[in-house]
Amino acid sequence: MSRPATCISGKPHDHHVSDVTIHYNGCLRASKRDKFFQSLSPESRARIIRDNEKIAELRHRLETAQCDSTAAARLRTFKQAMTQWSAAVGRPYVSYAFDDSRRPSGMVGYASEDLVNEYIKAPVYCFQNGRPVDMPGVPGRFPSQKVTVADLLSDDETRNPLMQPVDDDVVRYFHLPANNMMWVEEIMARYYHEKRPDSDDLFMGSKLRRTRTRTETLLRPEYWQGQQNFEPNAEVHARHMRPFCDGISVDFSAADRTPKNLALFMPYLHWETDRGRVKSAEIIKEVNKQMPRSMSEVVASAQNQLHQTQTQDTTTPVWVAPEPGEPGQEKIDRRMALGFVFRTAAALMEAIDFHTEEQLMMKYLHAQPPLHPRRTLDQSYYGALKSTRARDRDQVVYRGTTPEHHDCIGMDACEQCNEDIRKVPRIIMVDQLWLWILDEKTVISFFPRRWGKNRPDPSAVHKSIRVRLQYARPGEVASAYDLALMIVDECSRVFFDRARTGDRKPNLIELFAGAIRDLTYKQTAAFDQFLIYTHLASRDYKRERYSAIDNDSTQNTLLNINPEGNLLKEVKDVVDEILIMMRIKEQQQTAMESLVKHIRRVMMPMARPRKATPSQVSTSWDVVLGAAMDGENGPYVDDEEHDKRERARQTLTRADHLLADLSERISELQALLQIAQNTSASLKDILTLKQQQAGVIEAREAVKQAELTLKQGQSIMIFTIVTIIFLPLSFCVGFFGMNAAELNDGHLTLDTELRFMLPISAGIILLAFVFAFSQSILSNAVVALARSGASFGYNTVLTWVMVKTGLYVAGREMKKSARRLRDRENKITGAMKAEVMRKEKNLEKMRAANHVRQLAARKERGRLGDDAVVMASGRTTPFSPYTTGGGGASPFVTASPFMGGQKQMSEVDVELGERVHTGRRLA
Repeated sequence: MSRPATCISGKPHDHHVSDVTIHYNGCLRASKRDKFFQSLSPESRARIIRDNEKIAELRHRLETAQCDSTAAARLRTFKQAMTQWSAAVGRPYVSYAFDDSRRPSGMVGYASEDLVNEYIKAPVYCFQNGRPVDMPGVPGRFPSQKVTVADLLSDDETRNPLMQPVDDDVVRYFHLPANNMMWVEEIMARYYHEKRPDSDDLFMGSKLRRTRTRTETLLRPEYWQGQQNFEPNAEVHARHMRPFCDGISVDFSAADRTPKNLALFMPYLHWETDRGRVKSAEIIKEVNKQMPRSMSEVVASAQNQLHQTQTQDTTTPVWVAPEPGEPGQEKIDRRMALGFVFRTAAALMEAIDFHTEEQLMMKYLHAQPPLHPRRTLDQSYYGALKSTRARDRDQVVYRGTTPEHHDCIGMDACEQCNEDIRKVPRIIMVDQLWLWILDEKTVISFFPRRWGKNRPDPSAVHKSIRVRLQYARPGEVASAYDLALMIVDECSRVFFDRARTGDRKPNLIELFAGAIRDLTYKQTAAFDQFLIYTHLASRDYKRERYSAIDNDSTQNTLLNINPEGNLLKEVKDVVDEILIMMRIKEQQQTAMESLVKHIRRVMMPMARPRKATPSQVSTSWDVVLGAAMDGENGPYVDDEEHDKRERARQTLTRADHLLADLSERISELQALLQIAQNTSASLKDILTLKQQQAGVIEAREAVKQAELTLKQGQSIMIFTIVTIIFLPLSFCVGFFGMNAAELNDGHLTLDTELRFMLPISAGIILLAFVFAFSQSILSNAVVALARSGASFGYNTVLTWVMVKTGLYVAGREMKKSARRLRDRENKITGAMKAEVMRKEKNLEKMRAANHVRQLAARKERGRLGDDAVVMASGRTTPFSPYTTGGGGASPFVTASPFMGGQKQMSEVDVELGERVHTGRRLA
């Protein structure tokens, strides 16, 4: 059954509209839009108007941007594509014009460098007496109220909701979607109605003879910049804060034993698409290029700015509309123009998604203090590496979410190809949560969102917090600490929430468990293959006649450790990633324990009528919960005090549950780690067995070599004996065969012939000995020169002939074919041999089982005969399967109707029969 058509589709789908804005702008013709708009509800109309105003404002921002961003360049390319397509179809292209009166009034008066803060929204929430309320002065209603970051950074009290006073029973929450240190200092200063302190003032304020401001006190080095865990010249992805949580007192005049301010820094796991990671890395690389690092680069940059008179567009369209030609060619040109429009539109859409993050990086990445970008899992651990791209694409999650390559072409795609189209490669990221509690009334958090996610993201941490706040029970958020516990819990449970949200968030635990299962299966298969080939090698060695080719292929399989080495590398990668995640969870545990300890210090006096002892402050709330109930039976307590006490108890209970949940998540990772380490140990055992088997093969080859050496020695002995016999005979024949005057009718005398023979022979022998046994440089040089000359001539001529005739390429292809055939041969023959071995083993099992059954039957007949004799004599035998005596039944063959009868006996007999049969063979 086919799915109904919906947005975006060319088929009519007026009754299946998934998004009114997309349907209005992308699915309907211009002539039908007005009718569709009038048929909508007022809320849908307002949404279309609001979204179109955002689109118009975004286009105007890209067209008037002073710095040449990627989105602005893509917009110009898209306009060129639209112009070319209009020319190809013969329609005029109407240029877009922005009405400046439609600019939001809040943007008036902002400089261009403040626009990045103007377009980033910060959600705000407000609770009064544990119930959600709308924050005054902020547009919208709970939980959809948002303000711009520029408003929060403004020093105008009428505009900045952070600077407005609040009642004691009100709890506010502000969230900013980036780990921007400059935002932190600005916002803390605005909260206290002060100016942002300079970095020198934060570090030198204690040495100056003046009173610190409250902002400087809150952001003291030990609570802020001193917690940075990276060097000034380190890589950008190495920036992060140490796990930290502590209470801060900003009022030194009062003896404040329980500070009302708190700062928390904690890492947590999240995810990102591989495309988003690549784009963020490219943007960071481009921003780094704009940062001069030496005086020569500063001078060169100034000279380039001096000679550059105007900004040139470096984006060149891929396709240019040709001149009108034949009718068939015109149809092809229209298709090419339309395809180029679609391509540039997709590129523009991607650039718009990343535009806000790009502008944020360009402004704050190298500011003082700087912005902390998102980090991958390997970047969080290997911060000193300049690039971790290869390691990032070796993650378990990346391999599990990346589609495999198939050879399907065209319309004949298989089901796996159609399924892989929907796959998006993803990786694990490590983000940071920065959280402050100010005066126990205001909570401010800083953590990033996914790259290019200007639209709603179901897997976003803030989305989970928003949903949780929206459906919170009355009184669940009674204090700032309740809100902080909720935020910390949502950050910690990103991959451990079993609820399916319908987004693309990877199932981390399932992916790791699946990867470990696959590796364990491969390890088991490798062990079985090793045993099979070991048995084959042993059987071939025992045979007198065997094929040398089969023996070599078996030995090569046993000596090849590459398959197990690759599996061990994959297991090591899995173990390393689990250890990194456990390290992050342990850092979370450190920060959470400090947070819970601070909450207990603050809440226990409120939860108990009497003063808590120091030992109770450090213990779990569940331990002292019974003692806290004593106050209920005391004097009369009004309802307000009872409610405060009950809310404090609930806060303490949530704090204990937070630590318990985190311990369960760590235990889950430890279970995965244990399984992966067991698989790694098994692979190491296989490699050890292969090494030992290599020693056995080496010993066998040494024995064979010794036998061959013995045979060769015997051959040499025979040759020596023959030489000893025939040497004097040949000497005599040669000597008396010379044409000497003393021996026969020769012309030369024997003395003359010896004077020629002996010097020439001695010279040749001496020269041969010199070249054979001399280690001098001259002799080696002569030999090397002669060999090099011969090799040069031979190899050069042969290679030229091979290359010119095409034999070289043909030879390489034949080698590849031979290698493939050899591998296929080994696979097929190995499978055939393994099948034969399995059949032989099963046959041996059947024989052993039959033997044990016969033995059991004989013993059973003997026992029955003894029982008959005993009954005939009038004696009784106690019923016991372990009866001793000559006719007693074996405990391994005892059958009982209560234990499964004959079926159980057969299973036990087969196992025993294997052991008996194996023992007989070994004996």
